[in-house]
Amino acid sequence: MTRKYEIETNLENEPTRHAEQPVPADSELAYDRLTSYGFARRYVGRKIVADIGREEAGYGSRLLAETAESVTGVVGSPEDLDLASAVHSSPNLSYQRVDLPQLPFPEDHFDVVVAFGVVESLEHPEDLMREIRRVLKEDGVLVISALDRQTDTNDRDRGGANGRRAMYVAEFRELLGSHFGRVQVYRQGAVAGGFVFPASEKVTGAPVESARFSLADPHFGVEPPVTRSVIAVCSDAETLGQEERPYLLLDRDRRVFDECEERAEDVELLRSEIQRMQETEVQAFVDAIKVRQSLIQELPRYLPHLQNLILERLIHRRNIIYGNIYAVRKKGVKGIARGASRRSSALYRRLRTKSRSSG
Repeated sequence: MTRKYEIETNLENEPTRHAEQPVPADSELAYDRLTSYGFARRYVGRKIVADIGREEAGYGSRLLAETAESVTGVVGSPEDLDLASAVHSSPNLSYQRVDLPQLPFPEDHFDVVVAFGVVESLEHPEDLMREIRRVLKEDGVLVISALDRQTDTNDRDRGGANGRRAMYVAEFRELLGSHFGRVQVYRQGAVAGGFVFPASEKVTGAPVESARFSLADPHFGVEPPVTRSVIAVCSDAETLGQEERPYLLLDRDRRVFDECEERAEDVELLRSEIQRMQETEVQAFVDAIKVRQSLIQELPRYLPHLQNLILERLIHRRNIIYGNIYAVRKKGVKGIARGASRRSSALYRRLRTKSRSSG
């Protein structure tokens, strides 16, 4: 995740500049996050809302606060609390640190609870569901998401380092249905494509087709695109409103294309740098081989000299040894010892005489 100054566009108003904050490095995750909260805004108008989040604390809470009566952002750490309060503030928005699955709020307190990216990280998500049901009003609404295990990438990653557990739709529906009388399930994901609309009108709706992207053999149809997660809307109310209507969020500023171009440039620069490094390493290896070959070629010139030097040293040491052996044989061990003693006594007398004269 990177940190930078970012100009964000909310869902109805003009672009707003916010203070320094973390932004996802993954475009797909960024679109998923924004689309989730855009969808949840259907249900929060003039409502008392709790937003339970574990990623990008405060980002979604601020979006919900634009239409809700009040929003309580639930965060998991003091650091998240400080960051959310500083970066994503609003007069009708407050934050509280909570250790899930416990929710320290009164019974029948909220009209709407929003929980995105939470149940996947809980060992016992049913404990959180009981708490959510307790703090919701009788006709309250829960908008909640989970990773979709039907998607291949989620199926491969469900045991990954982040510990997030994906769920099948039937499994997700069963979890929610044990606490709510009505459950509507949607699939959600970022999409790529094109758009044609009247130049003189606002965009209010459009027929939707899908295509398998192939320049050589494109195929049109109405099959839904591959998605990453599922969203459910749950309540005990007789009607939830907005019945089964799809939700489409468009990238108004085409930022994803700009980002792809920037990444393509970065990749090209990285490739060039790798190539330069490889060329440098190859040249260094070639130079080392040349030096080694040169040493091998020069070694015969110096070998005779080295051999003579070694031979001279060996002969010198041999002569010393033989000389000592000859002296021992001629004088005997006692004679050598007496000679050494006389030499030591003479040296002692000279030193003593020198010491007295200097004194």
